[in-house]
Amino acid sequence: MTLVYTHLSASVDGYVSGRGARAGLGLGDGFRIFDWLSDHGSANRAVIEYGGSRAAAVVAGRNTYEHAARWGGNSMDAGTQLFVVSRDPIPDAAEGQTIVTDGLESAIRQAREVAEKAGKDVKIAAGATATEAIRLGLLDEILISQVPVLLGGGHAFFRELPEAVELECTSVAVNQGVTHLTYRIVK
Repeated sequence: MTLVYTHLSASVDGYVSGRGARAGLGLGDGFRIFDWLSDHGSANRAVIEYGGSRAAAVVAGRNTYEHAARWGGNSMDAGTQLFVVSRDPIPDAAEGQTIVTDGLESAIRQAREVAEKAGKDVKIAAGATATEAIRLGLLDEILISQVPVLLGGGHAFFRELPEAVELECTSVAVNQGVTHLTYRIVK
């Protein structure tokens, strides 16, 4: 069964990027939250390997796409098809980057078709986009790689929701410098 999930690194205070995040500066002053990627302890290695093989399609919002310098014309994860949700067309988007102008539901539907054919999942690559997917009832799982730092500002993982969302913790993997938490959204 194809799942729609999000996986982001976050500070203890819930930020997925620091202050000053924008095109050309990526995560602003929040790059510390990705230090764990260079530590190849067993928990981190397992998370990296699983994340690298799990998704066949990635859905991102326009801001994340631009902040990530359009992933250099590729996708966030090698071997995945990228779907970018944007209000406006992006005529200079790279080949293989699908720009979706009719909303997140359409982007997830298209990404799910790609993922189902490959027997894999769909990854949501941005906090605001993940929040909207929760509102629409389209997100199944949340993975947070929580780093022991307080950024004190930036972009929060989640935006305001109309009501509480119940989660079931399905796994916890601890490594020095990061705790990987996996939650299933209770529907």
